[in-house]
Amino acid sequence: MTGTYEKSAPRLPYVIAYELRETAGLESVVILRIIHTSRDWQVEKWPD
Repeated sequence: MTGTYEKSAPRLPYVIAYELRETAGLESVVILRIIHTSRDWQVEKWPD
């Protein structure tokens, strides 16, 4: 369970970047960023 993932929000113009973490045997989802899809960013690089 490593790495980050992206998920689009249904009917909304957003992409959610998240990662899955396991701490003390418990799994959790950590939201890293929420990006509006109108943002123009390079491949493999999140906007600042």
